[in-house]
Amino acid sequence: MDPSQVTPEWLTQALRESGHLPRGAVAGVQATTEPSYTSTIARLTLTYTHDAPPGAPTRLFLKWSRLDAQQRAVGGAQRRKEVEFHTAVAAMMPDPPLAHCYLAAYYEETGASHLLFDDMSETHFGGASSRPPDRPRCEAVMDAFAAFHAFWWDHPALPDLGDYPSQASIAADVADVADHLPRFADALGDRLTPSQRLLYDRALGSLPRLLQRKTQGRRLTLIHGDANLSNVLLPRDAGGRALIIDWQMWGIGFGAEDLSNLMALFWGRDDRRALERGLLARYHAGLAQHGVADYSWLDCWHDYRLAAVTRVLFMPMWFWATGQPPAQFENAWQAFADLECAELLTL
Repeated sequence: MDPSQVTPEWLTQALRESGHLPRGAVAGVQATTEPSYTSTIARLTLTYTHDAPPGAPTRLFLKWSRLDAQQRAVGGAQRRKEVEFHTAVAAMMPDPPLAHCYLAAYYEETGASHLLFDDMSETHFGGASSRPPDRPRCEAVMDAFAAFHAFWWDHPALPDLGDYPSQASIAADVADVADHLPRFADALGDRLTPSQRLLYDRALGSLPRLLQRKTQGRRLTLIHGDANLSNVLLPRDAGGRALIIDWQMWGIGFGAEDLSNLMALFWGRDDRRALERGLLARYHAGLAQHGVADYSWLDCWHDYRLAAVTRVLFMPMWFWATGQPPAQFENAWQAFADLECAELLTL
């Protein structure tokens, strides 16, 4: 897809097929495009024929894949997952904390995709992964994840939606870590201290046991898989609702994985220490408010710490494996220390 294809006729068909333009047609469209890391985005302003309904959307956001992007983190499999999320998963939720998606399409022959959303720029702005906003907006982010996770918490449809964790999948994940870790350690050189290298080995040896948390068949939910504030739209009104975006990495896990990824991996030590307990408590209260029972605060805190080992500690390695700098390396180790995660390796 390219900007020349974003015509009034194409938009008319897309909105008609989604049920948002029962009559009339798009008369004109103005587009402003810009590239992002993995996609090209276009902000669209629409006008309509006189017989279109007054509530037809006038500002849309179109995202289509950049096959020329020099990155290995998002490919055809991830683009397919994002389209499946909006066509199959989000469609099952009555009021999800997401931008409304009018159209999502994936093309097997090329691995390309495009998605058409409401343009939320008048009411929301993009977050920055490493800089938490003010506390009300941080709380709005916790509320959004709590609402999403609670809806899918032990949902009977989970086994049909994604790759449900199993002993085989856990063994494959551990084998991948074991394959990458020595080369990652070599690439880090003196940046990796001897004590950190030993702890990496201990963490790897503990992964088969720690990841059994995912095979219990309970207290699981759909997770974003790449939760950070750059994947959240923050409300301009401090009392508004945050929206979660960019669902290429979604899967099945325990909800605190998303929160540990968002805070323990991406936030600097001072911000994390000041905010994480209070915000995680807000998230836990939100789960209970949405009907999640038999999940105590201690359970939530344990899962958060567990994810700091099973996910956060190894994420710099996965960044490196996809051709990126081993970002957040110091954050991951500071969180490991502050959360006393070493004790989880000896239980």
